[in-house]
Amino acid sequence: MLVNMGNATANVTAAYYKPDGSNWPASAGNTSFTIGANFGHRIITQADDGTMTAGQGSAVISSDQPLGGIVQILAPNQTATSGAYSSMSPANQFFVPQILRQRNTASGLVNSQIIIQSAESSGVTSVTVDFNPYPGSGYSSFQKTGISLQPGASYLYDIADESSANLPDGWYGSAVVTAQTGRNITVVVNLFAGSNSVKTFNGYAASSAGPNWSIPHFVSRIPNGLSTGVIIQNLSGVSIPINGIVMSCKSPYTWSVPSTFTLYNSVAVPANANFVFNPVVDMSIPGNWSGACRLTTTDKNVVVAVEMRFPGVNENLCSYEAFRSDSTNTKVVFPLVSKRQPSGFATVATIQNLDTVNSAAVKLTYYPSYQYIAAGGSATPLVYLRTIAADSSLQHNHRLGDLADGINDMPDGWYGTLVVEPQNPATARPIVGYSQLTNYLNPPGDTYMAHTAFSLP
Repeated sequence: MLVNMGNATANVTAAYYKPDGSNWPASAGNTSFTIGANFGHRIITQADDGTMTAGQGSAVISSDQPLGGIVQILAPNQTATSGAYSSMSPANQFFVPQILRQRNTASGLVNSQIIIQSAESSGVTSVTVDFNPYPGSGYSSFQKTGISLQPGASYLYDIADESSANLPDGWYGSAVVTAQTGRNITVVVNLFAGSNSVKTFNGYAASSAGPNWSIPHFVSRIPNGLSTGVIIQNLSGVSIPINGIVMSCKSPYTWSVPSTFTLYNSVAVPANANFVFNPVVDMSIPGNWSGACRLTTTDKNVVVAVEMRFPGVNENLCSYEAFRSDSTNTKVVFPLVSKRQPSGFATVATIQNLDTVNSAAVKLTYYPSYQYIAAGGSATPLVYLRTIAADSSLQHNHRLGDLADGINDMPDGWYGTLVVEPQNPATARPIVGYSQLTNYLNPPGDTYMAHTAFSLP
């Protein structure tokens, strides 16, 4: 799913590669196409590509305009399994906050896959993966070598296939993926749980690290079963001492008691290792609670991911990247918004105001997709004005027949791109956002996906 961030029509080509670097032929409509200017939207699907052979590999998208992209991983015609992630900039090294190998959890047996893609146009790229055990787990570190990538190609490293002598069953912790000097890669992780659950999330480049983070939606054991784990990886290069990670949470809801609380890391976290605030198993975290949190390490750089799951209730599982609190971006782009499709597909968009003092007056513009218009839908964008309180979030739930905040002129079946920007640039506040991709018909399996939206100046 691609959105054109530029002000001219984007001329786009897509090249598909098998794991050995050879060309993976696809239909002409999926290899060369255009996308309309100013947040035009296009969906390219592989499942119905009559040219592509079955298999797995990678893609390289090229455009004469800046693009944003979201990938959905779907398992059609069977019990649902699904994940989603946003496109990213290449880097020499990526950090992975959570890795598990054949570990039994409240969500079933869990295993990770790391997908590493070469971002180079020529030459072979060598890659190593360093595994760091969870503090106090009793497991050992391990380095995986011998990974070689052809230009544009990807390597799927299934951790279940690693020797148990290197990573025993039950191993859990974090990883660092490093390319040879002077070469760049990208990294995405799948984490499978139980029979059908999967979450997909991006690796983190070192440039994304910081000491202060915002988590717009933290949930602990609410009645529908949802809990959110917060996963932190230490990129500071030194150990973070006990109580060096502080997560302060507050709720706007009267039923969340207490209204505020603070959590601390209970063990020291070595360099490159991870720590998790997990309300599924940590009963010291208040239950039946929903709100927002801020996480700080004072001066230690970390990265933070948020996991959403319903253990013991259903198989839905997803993850998204948290947000640095010092972001100054004032515009957010959601490449795909969908309202109540006949299949049940629908999205939830959450926008957070990072300003702790001032409210954010924002304009939400919904641009219909090219495919939606071609199928007979209206070409007129939908525009709404909203105010987000200081240090608070706004949620548009497109699963509902009429959106709870009064949007009732968006027809069921609408899909396209959402752009959130200041009503008045002179009073713009920093905002961020993430999207949940769901199925409101609640079929069996895992139909729950999430990804971070794109933030712009």
